Amino acid sequence: MDLTEFREEFLDQVRARASAGANFTHAEFVDVCAELLGDAEELADFEACYFRGTGSRNRSLGVDGYAMDDLDGSVRLVIAEYGGEPEPTTLTQTNAKACFSRLLAFCEDALSGRLHGELEDSAPGYSLALNLYERRKSVARIRLFLVTDGVLSTRVRDWPEGEVSGIPTESHIWDINRFHQVQESKTGRDELEVDFTAVVPGGLPCLHASVPSDAYGAYLCVIPGNVLAELYDRFGSRLLEGNVRSFLGARGRINKEIRKTVTLEPTMFFAYNNGIAATASAATVSADASGLRLTHVTDLQIVNGGQTTATLAGAMTDKESGLGQTFVQMKLSVLPAETSGKYIPLIARYANSQNKVSDADFFSNHDFHRRMEQIAKALRAPAAGGAQYGTHWRYERARGQYVNEQSRLTAAQRNQFLLQNPRKQLITKTDLAKYENAWRYFPHIVSQGAQKNFINFSNYASAEWEKNPDQFNEYFYKCIVVKALLFRRTEELVGKQPWYQGGYRANIVAYTVAKLANLVQFRGRGGLLDFKGLWNRQSLTPAIEQQLLLIAQRMFEIIVAPEGGFQNVTEWCKKELCWQRARDTEIILLPGLSKELTGREEEHLAKKDAQAEQSVMTGIQMEMLVVELGPAYWRALQTWARQRQLLSETEDSVVTIAAGMPKRLPNSKQCAKLLEIKTRVEGEGYQI
Repeated sequence: MDLTEFREEFLDQVRARASAGANFTHAEFVDVCAELLGDAEELADFEACYFRGTGSRNRSLGVDGYAMDDLDGSVRLVIAEYGGEPEPTTLTQTNAKACFSRLLAFCEDALSGRLHGELEDSAPGYSLALNLYERRKSVARIRLFLVTDGVLSTRVRDWPEGEVSGIPTESHIWDINRFHQVQESKTGRDELEVDFTAVVPGGLPCLHASVPSDAYGAYLCVIPGNVLAELYDRFGSRLLEGNVRSFLGARGRINKEIRKTVTLEPTMFFAYNNGIAATASAATVSADASGLRLTHVTDLQIVNGGQTTATLAGAMTDKESGLGQTFVQMKLSVLPAETSGKYIPLIARYANSQNKVSDADFFSNHDFHRRMEQIAKALRAPAAGGAQYGTHWRYERARGQYVNEQSRLTAAQRNQFLLQNPRKQLITKTDLAKYENAWRYFPHIVSQGAQKNFINFSNYASAEWEKNPDQFNEYFYKCIVVKALLFRRTEELVGKQPWYQGGYRANIVAYTVAKLANLVQFRGRGGLLDFKGLWNRQSLTPAIEQQLLLIAQRMFEIIVAPEGGFQNVTEWCKKELCWQRARDTEIILLPGLSKELTGREEEHLAKKDAQAEQSVMTGIQMEMLVVELGPAYWRALQTWARQRQLLSETEDSVVTIAAGMPKRLPNSKQCAKLLEIKTRVEGEGYQI
């Protein structure tokens, strides 16, 4: 896809999502950019926060959103320059300077404590201003992002680093060219380039630790602790592989024992610490009289040892004298970009297997997502809105799938693809987690941000999958689609209300959907929301919309009036106490909606039938996989496992049946057992 096509699709996506009205086009542009920056691993748990105003010394203030990165102690602020014209405008040095100046002025007034004292508590900028003031002593760095649908002028020079109120700042411009380049890249993010010669004379001493191969390379290195800390200070949590970042984000970043070693016994750090494991898509190694030296790496990612890295960075921030005497061992795996997406999550998982890291921390690679993807591709939604054809609600299991599927299509094929798979009907992993957790009465968890909410949902879904994977079936996915309709329509409705002041929309929507679920459950007199009927309709009924509006206004009133000593609205929304207040608030179930509720027995039968159908489908899929592996595979596995006494007598007899195909085919129960054996034996080291 060339730049022109990319920009057209980009703006189409913004306009499609801005159906709440013209005033929301700018806001939706910011949201789309934030999602792309999230995919590029520049932002996580983004909070929209549109604010324009006048500050001290009559300066213009502006911000469109932010993300607090607790892993590297940074604050990331976003401001947008949106045109929306058919032809992209040019972002000049003067334009960029004006945008960054508004952001910096906002920061300065917020950090001084002046700004939140002047704003109304419900104003969109209030929570951010208060948050910055409260964190002013702990913020390590402020990263400023200017996003635009225009094209950056070639005359714009690199933006120098600076500071505001004594805190280091760095500025990043993301124009439509940069978004396009990242989208077209195989990794889906800006490549992270590290020049080790700039921090260690000649580069890092290393040993080659793998058989020469185009598919994989490995090196063992020793990296000075202060160098590792400096890299983390420069690149922040981008240095951490996504799953590891989520794991650390849920558990805190400072390890007291690691810090104690740096302080009391820095020379023994190498002996006490297990070191780090890292990956890269490319590495440059040179040789000198002393041996090999690692000079450059591309797309460096730490897949194990994130806590060590973050703690050393904390020691550098505190000017810990022992840091200069610490050394860390590093195992570096080099994988080509085209295979990194497959192997890096696996390396991260296995590298962390000695720690207490649950499957939920690596849930991105779970079979749950594969099943949702399979169902979404096969399931056709009923035609709606006068259309003469059904469409798919696509599920994006891996980042960039939706766009990549279109990359090799002709213009005509792409138009046909978009007709059958509209972008507005795309559901991501974090979307699904948000919809489900809100419906499960956890809007306060949803409000904690995409990563934390995803981990929370992962714990639930992983446990439920272990109990009964067949409950995640076609009917389950249809219910997800209905919840998507609820969420997205509520966003539109809230945006049009006179009481809405332009802030906290995501929180209002999450609480509204959760309250609707709670209201139907406990005031519906045995009735439930008619998911089957809403799936067939592909839209909400007027009665549901009327109920949502009634709930949304009450949720807004609760959200912007924090209790229990909270001042910050955003932080208040993250607390269970906030949900308790919302849950206990009396709201009537409107008669119109009450009449539309369906019986619990009907819902029970629908779920029961869907599970039975999924069980049959799962059995067929298992049988197909066993047969596709072929008798030669099972004979080899049996020989290898027998030599290591890994099979019981019963298991051995089942494998014998598979090894003798097609003379006799294993039944469904035996196929399930064979796949269990396959997983266990491969876990012991068996490879094809």
